[in-house]
Amino acid sequence: MKFVLVKDMDELSEAFEQQMLKHMYSQKSRVNMAITTGSTPVKGYKLLSRFVKGKKCFDNVHYYVFDEFWYKDDPVGICRRALDIKYFKDAEVDESHIHNLEEDTYENAEAQLAQDGGLDMVIMGIGTNGHFCGNQPGTFENWNEGIHTIDRHKTQVVEDLLLELLHDDLESEDESRIPNHYITMGPRTVMNAKSIVFILSGENKAEVAKKAFFDPITPDFPVSIFQLHPDVTVILDEDAAQLVKDRI
Repeated sequence: MKFVLVKDMDELSEAFEQQMLKHMYSQKSRVNMAITTGSTPVKGYKLLSRFVKGKKCFDNVHYYVFDEFWYKDDPVGICRRALDIKYFKDAEVDESHIHNLEEDTYENAEAQLAQDGGLDMVIMGIGTNGHFCGNQPGTFENWNEGIHTIDRHKTQVVEDLLLELLHDDLESEDESRIPNHYITMGPRTVMNAKSIVFILSGENKAEVAKKAFFDPITPDFPVSIFQLHPDVTVILDEDAAQLVKDRI
């Protein structure tokens, strides 16, 4: 596991861009990347989009949405919409190079991903409760879970999350729009990626960094499983590194 310690959000955004480009510059005929919808990389996406826009050398790069929430009367999933706003539109990514998790095809998505060559890189943040992608504590059966659905009533955290997305992302109070489930890549899907990059910023992620990368592995803090992955890079700023800086 490699740790990259940066000063602040500006440096983290630059490091984020560099990590993305490191994997995007490739002689491979196809590069597959699953990328985060979180708030931490917003500035990094802006830097990256300006650099990659219109460049033919990145025509081999394909992007995968790693979780998705389909609300009633919403033609676009919440995560896809977020990535459109934060990166895809500014970078002018061709639609054929964006791979969504769809209600009618998710059961075959794992096999299709393998046929596409597997994920070369997953880049993501970590929730304060240790969740990654849509895998909240208590929402998967075992570490071998692939792409799967999570029931709306699986845990109280899931119920609260779906309600929060309704209010904040869709600006709606109509709870009848909340889906019965959402879709996410599971622990096995991400573990099978060739490389994983985590980004953490702020004091509220200091305890997260410790639990994720130094405390015992436990499904109660799902992201801890990636201590076992052979190629992990963690980019964190000084605030997020407060509890681990003497160990990295």
